Amino acid sequence: MRVKLLYNVYLTRGMLFILLNACVERVDFKVPSAQLRTTIEGLISDSPGPYFVKISEGINLNADSLVRVPVTNAKITLHDDEGNIEEFLETSQGDYSTGGVIRGKVGHRYYIHVETADGKIFESEPDKITSVGEVENIRFEYETRSVEEKFGIVSADIFNIYIDSKGFAIGEENYVRWRFTGTYKVLTYPELHFIWSEGFILPDPYPCSGYAFIGRTYAEKVHECTCCECWANNYESAPQLSDAQLVSNGVFKNVKVGEVPISSATFYEKYNVRVEQMSLSKTAFEFFKAVRSQKNGATSLFQPPSGEIKGNVKSLNSSPVIGIFWASSIRTKSVFINRSDVPYPLTPIAQIRYPCTWYKNSSTDKPAFWD
Repeated sequence: MRVKLLYNVYLTRGMLFILLNACVERVDFKVPSAQLRTTIEGLISDSPGPYFVKISEGINLNADSLVRVPVTNAKITLHDDEGNIEEFLETSQGDYSTGGVIRGKVGHRYYIHVETADGKIFESEPDKITSVGEVENIRFEYETRSVEEKFGIVSADIFNIYIDSKGFAIGEENYVRWRFTGTYKVLTYPELHFIWSEGFILPDPYPCSGYAFIGRTYAEKVHECTCCECWANNYESAPQLSDAQLVSNGVFKNVKVGEVPISSATFYEKYNVRVEQMSLSKTAFEFFKAVRSQKNGATSLFQPPSGEIKGNVKSLNSSPVIGIFWASSIRTKSVFINRSDVPYPLTPIAQIRYPCTWYKNSSTDKPAFWD
């Protein structure tokens, strides 16, 4: 029995050796190089301009950076259904804005025409601005959370943000997007920056801190700090749309639009919650729905198939493109959450020894709404 078993094993190995060493005819074929896809995103609304368009180029798979390449020196024109035309001006690399000639109006349609410096031509389908209703109420609810870090369990408490909103009249389609933005003031200490030199700690204040060396071994204040106070922004991680919301008599109730993390930085002073209610055409709605599906699915092990994102920007000379130029009516409402609304004392803000732009999405420009 054992001899027969060994015989079968050797026979199987021999057949496998023959199969692996059999002659295989080689087939050569050329794979065409991938064309980089242009990405275009822009918006016109019934709010005062300027209106913006952003253009970038996809990256090569072999590139060592994940940052998209801005498309510069493009010629972009804005058109309305009344025959008016306005040219966009490039304000920074890949970013273009209007100068105020055309203002969006409810009931009218708008589109853009794009010509890049390398000869690509794109055009968006006309998109109509429809009425949007308004956000009637914003409220926040405290929630206790925690996360596990390498050094143990740490607090990750939040405020959940909910709105009540009035949509369109009964019987009309409610294609709505809610855009959440959180803004908070932060403080840093760039005058305390230091360096190590030959075993010694030496003061090395940033010039914007207002401190400088004047022939001495220590720094003195020479002017006011211009980088100690910043206003940082938190943005939504994915578009918030009305497809999953309950609507009764044209009113949306108890819609969660965002979360506010609680920390000594976000509540150094107070936190501004701003919610924009934006009308969408069906085309724009489907575009943002696909974007949301991909963003949410990317964090899931069981990612559902979402298909290719299709916008309303088309190529007029067969250049690959994905993008949206959409028209919207926008209504905005905001509230402040005060430090005193946090149900426990917070520690003082950390002494960050860098300019305040160290915080993500921050600027030294004070928002007009802050006071």
